[in-house]
Formats: sequence, C-alpha cells, structure tokens
Amino acid sequence: MDELGTPHDRYFRESFGRLEIARDFLFQNLPAALLAEIDLTTLEISKDTYVGEDLSEDCSDLVYRVACRGAELQVYLLFEHKSRPEHWVLLQLLRYVVASGEEYRKQHPQARRLPPVYPLVLYHGSRQWRVPASFQDLVEPLPEALVPYVPQFRYALHDISVRTNAEIKGEVLTRLVQLALRHIYSREPTGPLRELLALMRQIADQTTATEILSTLLRYYVQANTRLDEETVRTLLKETPSGDAIMQTFIDRYIEQGRQQGWQKGRQEGVSNVLLRQIERKFGPPSESVRARIASADPETLLSWSERILTADTLDAVLH
Repeated sequence: MDELGTPHDRYFRESFGRLEIARDFLFQNLPAALLAEIDLTTLEISKDTYVGEDLSEDCSDLVYRVACRGAELQVYLLFEHKSRPEHWVLLQLLRYVVASGEEYRKQHPQARRLPPVYPLVLYHGSRQWRVPASFQDLVEPLPEALVPYVPQFRYALHDISVRTNAEIKGEVLTRLVQLALRHIYSREPTGPLRELLALMRQIADQTTATEILSTLLRYYVQANTRLDEETVRTLLKETPSGDAIMQTFIDRYIEQGRQQGWQKGRQEGVSNVLLRQIERKFGPPSESVRARIASADPETLLSWSERILTADTLDAVLH
C-alpha cells in the first residue's frame, strides 16, 4: 500500500503497527466474550491486502489475524481509523469485508466457509461522531418485507474524543498513543504535549522510547498548526538533564531538526488543514486543486489559509 496521505493516518499506522500496542489495546477494549474465544498471543498483522486500487486513496486500515482458542480457525480484526466523521463508513467497511472474503477464497480454494471479521472504527476527531451505526440505517425506504434481504451489518466504535484521560486504559505505550490522538486538535497543544513527554519517561526501553518520541513529535508538528519547531525544542529542553532517553533524542534529532524535515512536516500540516477547510466549505477538492496545494510554497499556503475565512468561492481563495 502506498504511503498514507495525512499525518493522522501515518501516525495511526506507525503506532498500531507495533504489535505490543495493538495487542494491549485489544485486550483493554474488545468485548469479554470475544476475548474468551481468541488467543491474543497469536496476533499478527495480516500480510494479505484486501484493498483494491479503487479504495487505496481512502483507506487507513490495519488488518490483524488472531487464532481462536483450541482451534485452527482464525478471526480477522479490521481497524479503520477516522479523524473526522464519515457518513458512508459502513459501506466502506462492508466493501473491505467482501474483498477479504474474495481474497480468502483465492488462497483457500477448497474452503466452503469464510473466517469472521470484526470491524472496529477508531475515532479521534474534533466533531461528534454522528453517523449510521447499522447498514440498514443507510437504506430508505426499508419496508418490513425487505428487512431480511438487507445486510444487518454493524461495526464497533472506539471513540477516543469523548473519553477522559482516566478512561483510556492500557500499558504506557497504548495510553500514550491514544492520548496523542485525543489531543491532536487542541487549541493549546503545548500543555498536552508536555504531559505526553512526561508519560514517555515511563517507557523502560530506551530504543523504543526514542522511536515513539520521534513519531509523536513529527505527528504533532505536522498535524497541529499551532505548534512549531521552536516550541518543541523548548519543551524538550525542559527535560531534566539526567534523563537519558530525552537527551538521546535531542542529540540525534533536534540538533539536526531542519535536515530531518521539520520544515517539510510543517508545510505538509498546513496543506492538510487547508484541504480540510476547502472540503468543509466548498466540497471535496479536485485532484488539480490538491496538486496545486501540494506544490505551493509556505507563504502562498499561509495566504490561502487566511483568504478561505472570508472567500465565497474556491477561485477567490486560490487566485
């Protein structure tokens, strides 16, 4: 799969692509009845791809395989990450499930049954999640006589945005990742980021801590336009000098920050915010508009971001 196009998607995949985080998250959040049926020690990322070319630009999912206890059967756990409400998520998920069934048939030509799929949507957006929870809610009219013929398909929702810090459970890595997603839209990101850095000091393994810290800071600089490199440097320098993890990170990344792409990350973050603003105000941007924004310099992006606040048309923004 091609590299995902938004900082949210990249951070989600980089974080939940770590099996220790995925396994702990599932242990904390799957229904007890399902946990009793599966063996999380067998969890692995599915190397099969269930996403066709027509879906490749829209997906940010991860698919895991896990064995059932005492059997050779497997359950597929489909993670779909959303940073904003999407009305048609059920249709998207159903297409993934069907595609997974077709792929399974190709790999197991003698099979006469399909393994179950557990679809889970992980949401952390700034707006309330108000989209249909059942596929039948998308169909209208739905006379009683037709109900048996319309899929009764649902998904599990894990909405981080409505949870308090105390309600986010798990080991330190699992909590840190969810808290980072929860606070990414903060209007005052310095405070939450300071708390995340403090939480990071609980990570025992220095290599892991350095990797997580790099991913976290890149995400916050790219996705929250209220946070700049100098603020991040200041926060890191507040760290006690005896903290080996933070000092390792500062030595390896911060002193070479610009060479490591901080400015590029900042520009990508502004571009993504502008694209979201355009979509909300004027509808989904065309490929030509996306390309124009992607190639714009920082000064032009800033100008467009200011114009969109008062412009009545997209042409007025990009003229």
